[in-house]
Amino acid sequence: MSVAQSAEALRVYIASYFGMPLYPKEQLEKMERDLCVGDHKNCKLYYARGGDDLDKSARGYAGAQRRAALKQMVKNKAAYDANLTCNRTSIARLTARIRNAMLAHLQPTVVRTSAGILDAARVWRATALDDDKVFNRTLRSDFGDLCVDILLDSSTSQTQRQETVSAQGYMIAESLTRCGIPVRVTAFCSLSGYTVMTRFRDYQEADRNENIFHYFTTGCNRDGLAVRALGRELEGAPCEHRLVIILSDAKPNDVIKVSRSGSYLDYADRTGILDTAREVRGIIRTGAAVICVFTGEDEDLSAARTIYGRNFTRIRRLDQFADTVGSLIQNQIRNL
Repeated sequence: MSVAQSAEALRVYIASYFGMPLYPKEQLEKMERDLCVGDHKNCKLYYARGGDDLDKSARGYAGAQRRAALKQMVKNKAAYDANLTCNRTSIARLTARIRNAMLAHLQPTVVRTSAGILDAARVWRATALDDDKVFNRTLRSDFGDLCVDILLDSSTSQTQRQETVSAQGYMIAESLTRCGIPVRVTAFCSLSGYTVMTRFRDYQEADRNENIFHYFTTGCNRDGLAVRALGRELEGAPCEHRLVIILSDAKPNDVIKVSRSGSYLDYADRTGILDTAREVRGIIRTGAAVICVFTGEDEDLSAARTIYGRNFTRIRRLDQFADTVGSLIQNQIRNL
């Protein structure tokens, strides 16, 4: 089998594992040429459309993993429904906190203009001072020009938290949707050199939040490349103001090594952490805000601080979810 045939066979395998591609092959190849450089040289990208229309007839290892993923999707929804009352309360509270931040941001500002509503107390200025600004106009900040991306780490290190991560991702997306804020939700992992981005819903798909329960974990996680790829997509975001919410254990780890000056470094620990931090800073430099809902263990808190600075939070109990995440989102809204 030639190199080209091997590469195509691997691409077909990835498609059978994660589902049909979201983007055409030519577009993916261009993205790879642009993004799979530097520390991510020799990596590949694949975008899948997340949903329940997965190929149940796939055979071999990919088939077994597809069936396991389908079972996990059922478990995710069942776990959410088992705490339905509490989860609905969290959504209502988080929605209220986001909406309150929006209302504060939308406080009207009255400005003096040469057209608008006549201010009787200033009419005299028109003749006495030749001042035509005797009208008032109420201006509101355009908060509708905000969209949010939610990025879910779906690597094997999250396996014991699949139900929790899917529920948290769903509750954040649902709360934002209820506030009329466009949301895009993507999971990422890496397998056989491919960083796979699974798209559960796009900005305009307000009725697809339940697709987030199709979240499942597998493989490794090349966080830096996933964040870089998301940054490229943000360039085409429909809104001026952009917020990225990443649910991650801050533990990047991938099998494709980093090539530097003739030596090869594992994409893990400090190398992976610093690379991810650079990519997060890259998104921030474009004017977008990035926050993290940390899903990992105590030993990885320092990594989260390195990557996200002070813009991360940790959910220790379900009843803290709305207030903790709400505060983080509110702070970012105030800074827009």
